[in-house]
Amino acid sequence: MNNARLPLFPLPNVVHFPATDLRLHIFEPRYRRLIADLQQRPEVDRLIGMVLLKPGWQDSTAEAPPIYQSGTAGQLVEIDPLEDGRSNIVLRGRYRFQVQREFPSHPYRQAVVSPLEDPRLAEQTPDVHELRTEIEVLLQRLRRRPGRLSAGLEAAVAETAPLDELINTIAAGLDIPVENKLDLLNEEPPERARRILSILRSRERVMNLLDPYRHISATPDLN
Repeated sequence: MNNARLPLFPLPNVVHFPATDLRLHIFEPRYRRLIADLQQRPEVDRLIGMVLLKPGWQDSTAEAPPIYQSGTAGQLVEIDPLEDGRSNIVLRGRYRFQVQREFPSHPYRQAVVSPLEDPRLAEQTPDVHELRTEIEVLLQRLRRRPGRLSAGLEAAVAETAPLDELINTIAAGLDIPVENKLDLLNEEPPERARRILSILRSRERVMNLLDPYRHISATPDLN
């Protein structure tokens, strides 16, 4: 894929993954303008570059606070306009990218980005098939444990999509620090899948360690 020019939507707490849906509430005037501009384009070109703001953005005096250079291009697939000019939108993650350069723009930030291609995981190979099976089994076990999974992981349990999409759904739903999510985004799909498996294994180990103490917290007289 060739370099592309994208409007940027920097946020401090969101990492978007390919093949996942991201729901956003649009209220700032500059992003209202962005959505209006995108609606004038063909559907395939209605793309927004979701990027993560670097720590300290609240104290930055720069008009464009620093961002991490990796992100995901999300296609505008749904718009729910509200009476006061705000709107709720859905972006469908299309591809990862690296920001090459930003350029003066108004009212919203724009950049030239280099798309990154993620080849499909070959699920017919024994190692990848085994990886998927273990991830699905772990998700099912975690779902049955005391303590609720995040909504994103609850949705992933029933996912029947290809492994690439399942992994991205899990990554998007994990309640981990946002910088760790960005690390996952920066991994190639095979390594991202292995990292996800490691995180799920770790989560199950923690639950196993806590199991002996659950009856204590459930007994008021012992608290």
